[in-house]
Amino acid sequence: MASQVCSRCSRTIQPGDLFYSLLIKVSADFDGIIKIKDKKVDWTKEFEKVKSYPEDLINEEVFREFRFILCPRCKEIYCANPLNIPLGQTDQKSDKNNV
Repeated sequence: MASQVCSRCSRTIQPGDLFYSLLIKVSADFDGIIKIKDKKVDWTKEFEKVKSYPEDLINEEVFREFRFILCPRCKEIYCANPLNIPLGQTDQKSDKNNV
């Protein structure tokens, strides 16, 4: 296997060295509620409008996937703060909802 490069720090990772594969998947979610401002929506027209968008653009709005290679040091840095939130600025409400 050829050497690889850490996606974060650009360190060369030699064959046989420890490295990590990071896979991030981002997908649209739905809470079951559709907010409609105008009660007189022409759904056929709206559907035709969506069909005119490029398929890859629509797919990116629904699902994206990212792959990275990390050296051990960058893996530790990433795992310590995956969203890169500055220290002391975490949202307590979000923390409670994710427990």
